[in-house]
Amino acid sequence: MTPHEVEQIATAFAAIMDAALSSLDPSGAALRGVGWHLREGLKLAEQMDAVDSDAAKIVHHFLQNIESESE
Repeated sequence: MTPHEVEQIATAFAAIMDAALSSLDPSGAALRGVGWHLREGLKLAEQMDAVDSDAAKIVHHFLQNIESESE
């Protein structure tokens, strides 16, 4: 794994931790906001042909989990 890939994964985990901590907001507004930002990040990754990176996969999987939990 290259240093760049490690940095991407660390950033993905930091975003997920931010989302997890934001979920303490009982209204759910913070988590919805974080989800929106993470989806926008995935759009950027797609534009940069980086959607298959480990970090993008982590974020995508996390978004799937929180979206299925909110249903």
